[in-house]
Amino acid sequence: MTSSQQDSGKSKKEQTHQRILSTAARMIRKDGFEALAVADLMKQAGLTHGGFYAHFANRDALLAEALDYARQESRDALAASDLTAANHQGQALERFIDLYLSEQHLAASPQGMGCPVAALSSEFHRLDASGQAVAADTVADLIRRLVRLGAGRLNDDQAFLLASAMVGALQLARALPAAAAPALLARTRRQLFEMFLTEVSPAHPVQAV
Repeated sequence: MTSSQQDSGKSKKEQTHQRILSTAARMIRKDGFEALAVADLMKQAGLTHGGFYAHFANRDALLAEALDYARQESRDALAASDLTAANHQGQALERFIDLYLSEQHLAASPQGMGCPVAALSSEFHRLDASGQAVAADTVADLIRRLVRLGAGRLNDDQAFLLASAMVGALQLARALPAAAAPALLARTRRQLFEMFLTEVSPAHPVQAV
């Protein structure tokens, strides 16, 4: 189903709510939670400032929803890649690591796209209790996905270690001069393949994610 088809089944208020969330999800991944101002958000969404409170009780409620929207958007983007084909060949985890530690994913951050864990985990503590619950589930969702893609090769602890390495490498690559980042990502991919994927055969293909 296309985005326009999905929107056609929603009320005007639902479509407006989604537009605010989409804009907010991009803004927080680009500049962080603290940088998001409600007035700027509504202006970028093409809406009036006063309309904000018809959709959210307060700014904290917005941040929690925007983080959850960013999580789902990131999942959908990766699911739309060629992970399904790789899965049938027992190579879904390898492909996921390639995608996550790619120059394309690195370049997504300045555009406000990509994985919210890599973009925002250092700021999760700034959220209120509701937002931190969403943050915890966002991290858990990444770990669950790695376990599924591993098709029996990773337990939860190993998936946590792999997620930590991927997220950390992406964050460090963003801190480096642009010319140095690709080599770091390539070295990290090779090291992770050696640590988690060599001399092990996948038990079976997993369901598409």
